[in-house]
Amino acid sequence: MMDELTSIIKNSFDVTIEYLKKNNIQVEEKLSLIILESYEEYQQKYGTNPRIHVGEYDRMRKEIHIIKNRLKEVIDEDIRYFNKNFVGNLFTITQNGILYPVYKNDDDIKKIIEKAAVEPIVIHEIGHSIVGHGEWRTSAFEFLVYFYKNELYKYPEVYRIMEKNIKICEEYIKKENQSSSYSLGSRLAPYSFGSCFANDIIYVYENVLNKNKQSPKLNIKDMIEKLKFFSEDYYVEITKKYNEALIDYIDTAKTLNAKYAMLSWITNCLLEKPPNMINNI
Repeated sequence: MMDELTSIIKNSFDVTIEYLKKNNIQVEEKLSLIILESYEEYQQKYGTNPRIHVGEYDRMRKEIHIIKNRLKEVIDEDIRYFNKNFVGNLFTITQNGILYPVYKNDDDIKKIIEKAAVEPIVIHEIGHSIVGHGEWRTSAFEFLVYFYKNELYKYPEVYRIMEKNIKICEEYIKKENQSSSYSLGSRLAPYSFGSCFANDIIYVYENVLNKNKQSPKLNIKDMIEKLKFFSEDYYVEITKKYNEALIDYIDTAKTLNAKYAMLSWITNCLLEKPPNMINNI
């Protein structure tokens, strides 16, 4: 009998493959999912691999490997430290330092977090079979697919979470600029920056350019095709430039909104208040 976590992993794999095919994103025909109980079981089957933590894509065998006991550690940490400050119907878990929005559709928080923690990891490993080995590209793929598969663009409050990510990414970029060794550790850098890039791209397409929030503006198939050709050598510079441009836009928009609010207030005063009160404005 299949245990609950195995069922969640398998379902996440199946649903992601179905979503990709529905959006005409080419997937390896013989791609399969292998769920292992522990790293020791992995070693017995495939040998030692110091790089693997929770999952990997084996290009030769066309297999996604997921190690359950290590995945349980990730889930337990997410349950212990998840963001309890809800933004409307959304809360967040953290993946490589970046906030991932999660929709709360019932009262079983533990079950929701389990699914939300598993999903990006499975998507990430599938991503390697589509956009290649580079972690920056694959992390961007992961955030894009996670966001659009769960139709998060429909929730106005999601953009408040994404604005937090924009600021988080700005801090990561500053720290990267200040040190030749990335402050979060070299392992995390491409993962975090890939998610940052996807977060920023989505924010522009869906919050700035999209007037109809019920259907997405960004064509995910086209975006994933473009990711394949981004150079991994320049992922910091690519992310930095886009993040800087977006922060400038948001700051300018906030200034204009503040000026609009002031102009609106003055106009109301001029039109509604008697002449002897206008002098006090």
